[in-house]
Amino acid sequence: MGSGLLALVLIGAGALAVMNRPLSRAEVDRSIEAQLRAAVESDAGLSSALLTIYSADDDRLMQYAVGSERPGSPEPAGVDSRYHSASVGKTMLATVYGQLVDEGVVDFDDPAANWLDDGELAGLFTVDGVDHAAGITLGQLLSHTSGVADYLAGPVVSGPTMLEEIAADPDRIYAPADLLAVSRERQQPIAPPGQAFSYSDTGYVLLGLALERIEGKPYAQILDDRIFAPLGMSDSEFMTEFGPGRGILALDVSGVDLSERGALSADWAGGGVVTTMHDLLRFTRAFEQGDLLSAPTRAELTRFEQEIEPGIRYGKGIMQFRFSELSPLLFSMSDVRGAVGATGSFALYDPSSDTYYIANFGAMGYDQEAIEQLVDARLLVDRLAE
Repeated sequence: MGSGLLALVLIGAGALAVMNRPLSRAEVDRSIEAQLRAAVESDAGLSSALLTIYSADDDRLMQYAVGSERPGSPEPAGVDSRYHSASVGKTMLATVYGQLVDEGVVDFDDPAANWLDDGELAGLFTVDGVDHAAGITLGQLLSHTSGVADYLAGPVVSGPTMLEEIAADPDRIYAPADLLAVSRERQQPIAPPGQAFSYSDTGYVLLGLALERIEGKPYAQILDDRIFAPLGMSDSEFMTEFGPGRGILALDVSGVDLSERGALSADWAGGGVVTTMHDLLRFTRAFEQGDLLSAPTRAELTRFEQEIEPGIRYGKGIMQFRFSELSPLLFSMSDVRGAVGATGSFALYDPSSDTYYIANFGAMGYDQEAIEQLVDARLLVDRLAE
């Protein structure tokens, strides 16, 4: 996510917020709906835009949905529409590992090779002739510091990128082994382990495979047993079937709607969760309130030691936005933490105000714009008259 354009947008929005008067709830609602509608109308990749803002301090719930289920559809998107949440699912995977740490089953410093075979690791961690696979830890994979390439969005040294391949054959269904093969055969590792942050869906595929070995069951069942069922997330699932009739909002990738196509399988443990704003609010609240993890383990996941770029940091499966570092005019805007997907899906929390932000835009590459939409919405909500 580039910071240049984001900073310019934030500066402009911040200046307007300082100058404008307080707003009533009705005015804020109209302004946010207009903002979201303008986003959909101005971007051919967007069919809908969803946003939830929940203030736990005063139990204030604000929800918005504009647009349609998919291009040309007469069915409107709703606040309860199901959608593919992309990398928001990484926080769920990290939470499961945190639960296993709490149970004494694993440690973040354990080698991932304890649960992965040589064939799965082969060729993914060899730098300057040295194979580091045996020493890669679960914590390094969770924090994107293992050095492995990113099959989904990383550069290739030969052949098509993954996104080019998906655009050419959107009905192909991918197995985890196919995803690892992209990094093994077409890409090179970024760096030796522990030496650099480099976002990697490949690392999360390895984490998903290791988790299946640890738990002795499919990843979809693990999420059901540990996250969805205990929290009553009845509208959420990890996708295992693909094609027509999935009943989720459009997901644009390079001009192709993948919501009912096989290539949506290319996300797997790097995301792969279909959910609703209501269910994601349940999950995010449970995570932040300590219902899922012990305090020390949650603190470990939210230790934001890796800098993606100024103002954006990463822990283990969860990221942080420091808005005062993104724009000096936002010096008073508090930090948020949580997950953001490349399709403009996010689930974020502001600890200082006990406020949650859940959204979905449904277009690959819309992650930066989604954060810009969040900033504009926060500036409006901050102007609510007491």
